[in-house]
Amino acid sequence: MKARGKILGDVGRNSPDHWDLFWQQDPVHVWLGVYAGSSGELDQKTHEIAQLAANTGGADFTGMQNAGLLVVNGQTGQKEHFGYTDGISLTTIRGGPERYPADHQKPCEPWLFVLRDDAENYLMPEPRELGLNGSFAVFKMIKTDVVGFESFLQSNKDAIDPELLAAKICGRWRNGVPLALSPDSDSPKGGLPPDQFNNFEYVNADGSGDPRGLRCPVGAHTRRINPRGQPVTGQGQPGGSNNTHRLIRRGLPYGPVYDPTQPYDGIERGLLGYFINSSIENQYEFVLGHWVNDSEFAGSVRLNPKARDPMIGTQDPAESIFVIPQADGRPPIKLAGFSSFVATRAAAYCFLPSVTAIKFIANLGSGVAHPASGN
Repeated sequence: MKARGKILGDVGRNSPDHWDLFWQQDPVHVWLGVYAGSSGELDQKTHEIAQLAANTGGADFTGMQNAGLLVVNGQTGQKEHFGYTDGISLTTIRGGPERYPADHQKPCEPWLFVLRDDAENYLMPEPRELGLNGSFAVFKMIKTDVVGFESFLQSNKDAIDPELLAAKICGRWRNGVPLALSPDSDSPKGGLPPDQFNNFEYVNADGSGDPRGLRCPVGAHTRRINPRGQPVTGQGQPGGSNNTHRLIRRGLPYGPVYDPTQPYDGIERGLLGYFINSSIENQYEFVLGHWVNDSEFAGSVRLNPKARDPMIGTQDPAESIFVIPQADGRPPIKLAGFSSFVATRAAAYCFLPSVTAIKFIANLGSGVAHPASGN
């Protein structure tokens, strides 16, 4: 992954030279995620795994990072450190086991996330017994500059209300309500149930909707990472699905809840992100390289040549810019001179093996054959 830095925006302070030391030196062979319902259970399971590794002598721990849901105002919920509700936009998979909220987008084919013989845009990795039913995954540890983000909102309050600016940057209000459905308030008249937070489109097949970004800026974070029906690089049809570049993303914050009364507490806050896809090049790298860190992604909508994703893009204060279109012929609001609000601390391209593959690996050299089938 280090060699792909220019594609991903991992340059400057995001470059591998600034990553955590053991991710710089490459001693990591296996990345293991341990999930639990409580911190006590997590500690117990982690200890059991460490003890198992010690007993077998087959692995050494090089480091670990705890993460967990934030407790905000006494309530545990899916919030990230910038204050936004997280986990709203789920990638719908055709035939998937999850119950998905309403969504205008077409379901994604399973082969976009699980390696299958019937895939349209990649070849099955070999040996087939190892690749079948597996996935490729991207692990990323991201430090968030909450102080810088909040300072940026307040420093532009003469041009735009700070909370409205936060919504324009993200594409959603901090409570999750999308600008596409409620551009003027996070509490739309008549209410909006959470199961409808993902049920909208940016540009319809007939070209209607919000093609110019008057409701949600075309360059906003959520519109870049999932343009829906916006004609963009890789999908030039209005109302198209853009599905071939979708990702399954899971993430958990690390560090305590940000306290605005003590902004300079010296405590690091960030996010552990995990992105699952069948083709890292066509999915994760395409999204980061073309949609997040490029200005030409939006086709006929001409963004400033220096524009990047205002939330997670790699920014140079000497040329960074975020343009917010306004209705009724009013001139757009142009904000410039800001730094990146996130920094890469660790990253790795991983292979996520299937049960079939784990059985195959376990029996290498044993003479026991397992057919390449199953989950």
